[in-house]
Amino acid sequence: MKIKKYRSMGKTINYFKYYSLVLFIFTPIILLGKASFSDRQVAGMVPKYFARDHYSPELTRTRIYGENGKKVFHLEIKVNRNRFQGEMDYTVSAMASICQYAKRPFDKFVVVMHSENRNATTEMLEAKAGCTINHFVHKKINYERWLRSCAKIEEI
Repeated sequence: MKIKKYRSMGKTINYFKYYSLVLFIFTPIILLGKASFSDRQVAGMVPKYFARDHYSPELTRTRIYGENGKKVFHLEIKVNRNRFQGEMDYTVSAMASICQYAKRPFDKFVVVMHSENRNATTEMLEAKAGCTINHFVHKKINYERWLRSCAKIEEI
């Protein structure tokens, strides 16, 4: 009878060692599964993201700054009036794709669109970052709803 208790105790210890080992291995994977990047690294990724696609708009400026306690990601691009909508969507989609990996999440995206035509006005898009990521990355809301409730386009 003493032997059975000893054996069951040994099995309990072996199970404890096994589960401790599994927990030790998978805890860092679970906690650190998603890569996170500093603001400087995020800003450095943007030109590379735009360079990989032949049809991307020309990127003229990248800024990350704080405004009224909110973190803002600001890009300036040159747009062709024939592809204006597509270039704006591409830029905002790129911002959403890159910024979901930032250490501290962004609150607002700003895209300033300078036209190649001298007679055309410069336009600015301001969008809520969380809502934009939900549309372009997670596909939780449709385009019309995103444009109506999350984005604001104005001439500057």
